[in-house]
Amino acid sequence: MSGLRLKGLVAGRGGGFRLPPLDQIVEPGEIIALIGPNGAGKTTLLKTLAGLLAPMEGSIVRPRAAWLPPPGVVQAGFSALHLTALGRSHLRRWSSGLAAADLDAARAALDRLDVGHLADRPFDRLSSGQQQLVLIARLFVQDARLCLLDEPLALLDPAHARAVEAAIRALAVEGRIVIASTHHLPFAARADRVLALGPDRADMAAPARALAPDRIRALFGVDAGGCPCCGQPLS
Repeated sequence: MSGLRLKGLVAGRGGGFRLPPLDQIVEPGEIIALIGPNGAGKTTLLKTLAGLLAPMEGSIVRPRAAWLPPPGVVQAGFSALHLTALGRSHLRRWSSGLAAADLDAARAALDRLDVGHLADRPFDRLSSGQQQLVLIARLFVQDARLCLLDEPLALLDPAHARAVEAAIRALAVEGRIVIASTHHLPFAARADRVLALGPDRADMAAPARALAPDRIRALFGVDAGGCPCCGQPLS
């Protein structure tokens, strides 16, 4: 199972915005937390990794990728079951419909995340947390080995945030690469590695180093009040 290889990758967007070059290797099963202030380029990088934006320089070698936008962006009147099953639509290139196997796989994925009881409910009638779990269930039925999640914990109450984080970990246990942008530093503290984006910087490090007080201060311009994971005072 292939990993993600970035060689001199420069992601950017209109107006001359460019991220520093990235040379990184991410192995299957890793969870990478992508942090940085608003406007640092987290979404631009995720879209570039997903193939939605062309690199400005360098190269990407990646497995099949899936991009999940932030909570609230996807709006659809389909049932949760139907929307989840659409994750397998690429398997039905010569048919406009879904097969029974697609619906069975979708139902199993929803049950796995404890939202099977929402299968027949319209997606746009679900809460933000419920929608996010349904969309992650859709990732489970896709064959994408690289899952790119944009702010997956935004707008979620603590219970749903915990459920979404558990679902993200389940993706990684299956051998998928997960890269998730976040402002939720406790989640970043529990990731395998943290990629920090800031003005003229893009650093990958273990959480203990990436979230050290000096780095948080340099990245966000504020002092961390405590350990992102346990809340204890930082020395």
